[in-house]
Amino acid sequence: MANLLKSPSETNILVVDDTPDNLRLLAKMLELQGYTIRKSLNGRMALQAAYRHPPDLILLDINMPEMNGYEVCQQLKASKITDQIPIIFISALDQINDKVQAFELGGQDYITKPFQELEVLMRVKNQLLIKQQYQQLLEQNQSLEHEIQERLKAEAEVRQLSITDELTGLHNRRGFFWLANHQFKIARRTEIFCCLLFVDLDGLKQINDSLGHEIGDRAIIDTAQVLKQSFRESDIVARIGGDEFVIFVSVCYPDNTDEFRPRLQENIDRFNQEHNYSYQLSISIGATQCALNENVSLEQLLEQADKLMYEHKRTKRLGDESKGNDNSK
Repeated sequence: MANLLKSPSETNILVVDDTPDNLRLLAKMLELQGYTIRKSLNGRMALQAAYRHPPDLILLDINMPEMNGYEVCQQLKASKITDQIPIIFISALDQINDKVQAFELGGQDYITKPFQELEVLMRVKNQLLIKQQYQQLLEQNQSLEHEIQERLKAEAEVRQLSITDELTGLHNRRGFFWLANHQFKIARRTEIFCCLLFVDLDGLKQINDSLGHEIGDRAIIDTAQVLKQSFRESDIVARIGGDEFVIFVSVCYPDNTDEFRPRLQENIDRFNQEHNYSYQLSISIGATQCALNENVSLEQLLEQADKLMYEHKRTKRLGDESKGNDNSK
C-alpha cells in the first residue's frame, strides 16, 4: 500500500463507543501506531468534539443509547464542517441491511465486532490514505484552476494590448477593424444607419519641430481624450497611426454626416480655452455614411472618409494661407 501523505502523529482520529473497554482497546491499538486519539462515550459528545475540532477520521459505534451511530452520522454529513470526514462504522450487527444502511448514510467502511487489530489498522490506514489523496487532488485542482484563471487573465491582457494604442489608450488600427467590422455587419443586417469619421490632428509636424516630440505626443493624447469625450461608449474611437484617428458611430441619422462637426469643434474650442498650452488643438474631419444596400467594405469607407478629411484640411489651409497662417502638417 502507498505511504500516507500525513504522518500518524499528524493524524487525529475520533473514536466513539459507549463501552469503555472497547473505547480503551481501540484507542490503545491506534495510539501504538502513533495516531492522536480522542475518545467519546456517546453521540452528543462525539458531535461536539467533531464540530469543535474536526478529526481526520471517525470510528463510530452503531448501538449507543440516546443517539445511535446512524443518527450521529446523519448529523455529521449534514454539516459543512464535518461532511467530508470519513466514517468507519464499528458494530456487532452483521446483517446485510445494517451494512447497507451504514453506507447509504455516508459511511465509508464497516468493521464487525469482535474486531481484529490488523483489520482495524488496515482499514483505518486505507481510509486515511483515500481522504488525504482526495484532499491532495482538491488542492491540485484548485491550484490548476488558479493557474488557468491567471493564464486566461494574461491572455486577455495580451489580446487587449494587441488591440490598444499604447500612447493614447484608444483602440489601435487592428482593434478598430476587429470591432468595427463586427458592428458594421450588425448595422447592415438590422438596416441601422452608421457613420465613419476620419479625424486628423492639424499642425503636428509644426508642434514637433518647434516644441519637441514630447509635446507632440501630448497633443495626440489630448486629441484622443477630446474624441473619447465627444462620442458614446458604444462608438468605436481609435488611433490608426501618427496623428490620424477614426470613429465608427454605430447609430446616426441618415444623410446627416455633419451632425458631429459642431460638437467636436465645440469640445476642441473648450479644451483650448481651459488649457493655456503652448499649442492649440485643431482637427480636420472627413465623415461618410455606411451604405446599407451597397457592397462596400469598411476599408473602402475609410478611404472615402480619408479623402473627405483631406478636402476639409485643404479648405482650412487655403483659409489660413489667405490670413497669412500655415497650419500644414
